[in-house]
Amino acid sequence: MRSKRAERTTVEDRMTLYLARSQPRSAFKSLLGHANHLIITALVGLDGVERGVVTEVPKDLRTVWSPKDAVSSAKRSRRLILDMALIRAVDSVDVYLRDAVRKPALVQSAEFRKELDSAGLSIFAKLQAAERQFKSLDPIPLAIVFLMVAWRNRSAHAEADRDAPERHLEVLRSSRAEISARFSGLDVEMLLGGYDAMRPATFKEVASLINAAHHLVAELDALLFSSLDIERFLKDVVWVSLGDTKKPNELVEHARKRRSVSVWGMDPGDRREAVLRFLAQQGFSKVPPKRKAGLEIPGHLVEELQQQTPKSVIIWAQPADWSI
Repeated sequence: MRSKRAERTTVEDRMTLYLARSQPRSAFKSLLGHANHLIITALVGLDGVERGVVTEVPKDLRTVWSPKDAVSSAKRSRRLILDMALIRAVDSVDVYLRDAVRKPALVQSAEFRKELDSAGLSIFAKLQAAERQFKSLDPIPLAIVFLMVAWRNRSAHAEADRDAPERHLEVLRSSRAEISARFSGLDVEMLLGGYDAMRPATFKEVASLINAAHHLVAELDALLFSSLDIERFLKDVVWVSLGDTKKPNELVEHARKRRSVSVWGMDPGDRREAVLRFLAQQGFSKVPPKRKAGLEIPGHLVEELQQQTPKSVIIWAQPADWSI
């Protein structure tokens, strides 16, 4: 016999859920989070080598280290670390844009998806596609990231995209005071001079370039959230999550059936909480994000999902391109 609680489906029962950060942005932050702190840590160690504080390799490294000139080695290593930091920062932006087109996709626009797909390996082309799609993007972080990509390519001796677009260089030239205020006193004249001279980026410059990448990805995330068909996105989240539980040698459709039974096969009274736990595993929360940039899942959609059965939820969530 069903309880009154199980039968009750009033508006008060509806639970609005929130997603503060997308999976692509989480992947970006996983690659680039605390980067400046980690770079400083490495530079502190190199400073110890340069000043003669560190003279022997730790035993647990199990390797030989006997530089002819420790000071020179430390300086060259410092350049390597900063160059690698640029590479990591550019790759992190690329990871965000690549993940944004994968289900559950943040990029639902067929035209935008096509542009990102046709860009291939060119992060320049992907950024230009994002710039065309979202004309309201903050021009300063966007210009700095374009400069970062070109600087990375120059330091890595890449053959393509070695020059930042002139329109973005002009944004930097005309925004010196604002950039200095927003990016910890970054000197645009020195930045552009170093870029033109193809010299290695300094730590302060690398830190500002990474900071700009964080700003740009956060803004892209908010814009993509605001343009979502929320119901389609929620269905994609459920569809992908059901398939993610696939065991070795198990067909993905069997995994979806098994997982759906474990959540939606419960008694109606327990199913509501089971669905909320399932969504919590995908990053959804009952608590609104501190910033307004997150995604809100209306209560009626959450309720609709809670009322599904193991069979109906697979039909409900199945995308048009159901082979994915």
